[in-house]
Amino acid sequence: MGSLLKTDEWLSAICQTKSYEPLFIACCGFVVSLLKAVLLDLGDTLVHLDRPWEDVFNANLQELYNYLTTKGLKRNFQKFSTEFVMQFDDASNQAGLYKIEIPMEEIISNVLSESGLQVPDTDLPTNAMIAFFGPEIEAWQVYPDTIKTLAALEEEGYKMGVISNAKSDWAVHAILKHHNLDRFFETIVSSAALKIRKPRPEIFTQALNALAVNPRDAVFVGDSIEADVAGSKNIGMRSIHVLRRPVEDGHPVNPDASVTNLSDALDVITNWNR
Repeated sequence: MGSLLKTDEWLSAICQTKSYEPLFIACCGFVVSLLKAVLLDLGDTLVHLDRPWEDVFNANLQELYNYLTTKGLKRNFQKFSTEFVMQFDDASNQAGLYKIEIPMEEIISNVLSESGLQVPDTDLPTNAMIAFFGPEIEAWQVYPDTIKTLAALEEEGYKMGVISNAKSDWAVHAILKHHNLDRFFETIVSSAALKIRKPRPEIFTQALNALAVNPRDAVFVGDSIEADVAGSKNIGMRSIHVLRRPVEDGHPVNPDASVTNLSDALDVITNWNR
């Protein structure tokens, strides 16, 4: 028996015949590996917008324009917004194609350059970015079961972290802090900070290293099949898909579990570790 246990395939086969999940719970008297960490997505997983994204984006854009006019911007709103949307869409297209992130500060800097505004203040792009995201910070609201689920995971002793695809690292931290969610997380990783996006493996590795856990000892909870499920499974993590919106087509990767809310995700994690 001892020599056979050296073969992962044998152990997995035995676990599966007994309806166990291999690599994550006790099997035949041997504890293979229990979950130690839970990593979560932010938008549409922990929080949601209280109105359509287009409305929030337009409010952000108006706030940005109002701020920049106090700094000397002379263009009218129509010309400014056209230039901004062009730069924003270009950054979004590059993100989708190459899984990179162009932070909002860089987008704003490009817009200012095209608008002919002299920028003697090196902090202007950052301050403008903060103005831009002001309405959006207020628009994000927590799901009803978010705090209860995070508190239960914390009580059970799991290490927790957030990995978010976002154009602003500042905004990710601000959203979490606004709702007092940051207290639950030992690490908060954004694509804007690393300039790469999920499903790239490096962004998951950054969070796992910060928590000092191996991929097989962690589970990722998120709403995107491509970014969250495929990204986490590709480096050896478990994945739980939260069905907050219609599933994207064309992705053959299946999550280890699918749920409709965070409370059910908590139940799945608890059962796996039993």
